[in-house]
This record gives sequence, structure tokens and C-alpha cells, in this order.
Amino acid sequence: MIIQDGLMEKMRTKKMIGKYALVTGGSRGIGKAICLELAREGANIIVNYVSDEKAAEKTVKEIKKLGVKAYHIRADVSVRDMVRQMVGTIIKRNPIDILINNAGIVEFQPFLDITPESWDRIYRINLLGAFNVCQIVAREMVKRGKGGKIVIVTSINQDVPNLQQGVYSITKSGLKMLSKVMALELSGYGITVNTIASGAVPTDINKQQIINFPGCVERYSSVTPIGRWGKPEEIAYAAVFLSTSPDSDYITGSSIYVEGGIMINNCWAQNRLD
Repeated sequence: MIIQDGLMEKMRTKKMIGKYALVTGGSRGIGKAICLELAREGANIIVNYVSDEKAAEKTVKEIKKLGVKAYHIRADVSVRDMVRQMVGTIIKRNPIDILINNAGIVEFQPFLDITPESWDRIYRINLLGAFNVCQIVAREMVKRGKGGKIVIVTSINQDVPNLQQGVYSITKSGLKMLSKVMALELSGYGITVNTIASGAVPTDINKQQIINFPGCVERYSSVTPIGRWGKPEEIAYAAVFLSTSPDSDYITGSSIYVEGGIMINNCWAQNRLD
């Protein structure tokens, strides 16, 4: 296996050498996997985090072992002034060639029990936060005049809601339209914008789902043509493709579905209470 991994590393084309990528929510889970995979392709990485500095530091150390530059920076994406300060600090050090908007949260509540506070919290991080980061970074990309790649990590819930994930699903649907609006208006500046619609991946964000819906892991696997949950690195591979120039230069305003084929069944029976 070590020989195989070494061979794979030699086979990499490393098309991102010299590029700088900002990954929001990059300290763990899917965000961390994206950081590491971009780094393996030669990109330098800025890891955004909001609360767990130790996790961010650990991720940065792992990235640096891959032979690229990396550092972490704190900002709550839902607070526009913090995003503006974060981006300003970054561009004093290096450009932002690639933006991966990955930060997000989920809370599980039946529709009749959704509180205004929960609505605001999920909306501000998932949708408003993405708008804040994407707009401020896009302005810098336009100012620089060298184009750029923006990828927004969404979910299959951008198209199909799950039980007790109402606000989350609404925000993911909003992200899909946000990416299309951006793609339409930024294409003239050489900036592409796409989303990755992720299926279920075992990360911290899924823990409450598994508790709330006993058997959902097995149910999801049974109605997914590929027959299992996804892996963080499988989402990362799609992020690399959408971030690589010129491989994805003619793709914008689109969604890549990395979900094992579950959308064929419209996510039937993933979350349910028997």
C-alpha cells in the first residue's frame, strides 16, 4: 500500500503549484479533506476556522508535510466585518486564486418546532456567511484581474429536503442559486463558480442525525445505488477538479453531485421515523 501511495503521488500532475486556496471551515471534516487534497496538487492553503484553533493548527501541520505553504486564520463567516478583515489580512500576504466555501452547520428540528433563533443561526452561517465570503473574495479576484475559481460545498438537500432538516435544506437551496447568480455575473472576469452537492458523509455534522434517526446509516446505504455513505476525500476530489485550471474552465453555474447515486431515488427514506 505504501508503494502504491508513493506511485500515486509521483503520478500527480500538480497543476496547482503556486496557487493559493482559502478554505472556510477547513480545520476538520470535509473542509480538512479538501485542504489536504488541494495541497497534494501543489496549492498553498489558508485554513479558516471559527472556534477550534488546535484543530486548525493540526490541519496546517499536516498540510505543510505535503511540501506547500499553509497557515490558519480565524473568522466567523456570518460576521461581515470579520470576513472583510480576514480577506484583507490574507491579501497582504498572498493572492486568493481559489475559494472553497465549506463552512456550515445543521440543527435537527421538526418544522413545527423551528425557532426564530435557530432559523437565524443556520441562515447566518450557511447562506449569509457564504455570501459574505464569496462577495468579498470575488471583489479581490476582479480587482486582481487574473480570474479565479470559487467552489461552494452544498448538499443533496439543495434539491431534496430531509426530515427535521428544514432550515438547513432551505439554506443549501439558496447556495445553489447564489452560485448561479455569481456564475452569471462573474464569468466576464474569468471567475467560475460551481457547487458540490454532497451526499451523506460521516463527519461531526452527522452525529445528531444518526442519534435522531436510528438505522438511518443502513437505510441510506440501502437506497444508495453504490450502497454506502461517502468519504470526505471523495468530496475533496470534486473540489480539486473544479479548482483546477484549465480542466474545469468551461464549467460554471453547475453542480457536481457526489452522492453515490441516491438522487436517483430522490433520497427516499433516508430520514424517517418508523
